[in-house]
Amino acid sequence: MRLTPDPLYARLWLPLIRFGVGLIYHGFGGYSIRGVENLPRSGRVLVACNHLSLADPLAMLVASPRPLFYMAAEELHQMGWVGPTIRFLQSFPVRRGEWDQQAIAHARALLKNDQGLVVYPEGRISTDGELLPLYPGVAMLALRERCPVVPARMRGTDGFLPLGKKFIRFHPKSIRFGPALEFGPPRPGESIKAQVQAATERLREAMLAL
Repeated sequence: MRLTPDPLYARLWLPLIRFGVGLIYHGFGGYSIRGVENLPRSGRVLVACNHLSLADPLAMLVASPRPLFYMAAEELHQMGWVGPTIRFLQSFPVRRGEWDQQAIAHARALLKNDQGLVVYPEGRISTDGELLPLYPGVAMLALRERCPVVPARMRGTDGFLPLGKKFIRFHPKSIRFGPALEFGPPRPGESIKAQVQAATERLREAMLAL
């Protein structure tokens, strides 16, 4: 798996996809993008976003001014046209509900290589639009790699492409990026578990505030 964006993808395909998908997202109900100045244009960063729809990664792609990598559920990588599509968009698989050593190692390698990585810390799509409890993986990565975390809140994509539906609908959408959070490095004399839990709670509060 790559540790830097494919040059052809970054220079040619990404701008074309961003333009084309942006026309659709803005045209079918509108798409408001706020706080993008909080997303660093270079350097390692984790973007922690809520998850409402399979339309979320493309919504993030349209909003972000820089190429990003995505961590996505392993089962999505095995779905018909979805798998090849998200792999083309620089996604790599993670096994949900467990500490996937291979996925975590790749995520750490990306961050060490100063890349941006999108994670959905709820671990699944919310069926009611509310923010679900967060898994601790984002906080653990941030602490280990001394990496800033930009919280993001997506709204409306569940009405644009509802879960289980194949076709998009006319529906307003928005994303808001909050100020970056700094969690690391780990503090000596305090358990890592306690630090991860505190960081996860802080991230959740930041996402709820958006």
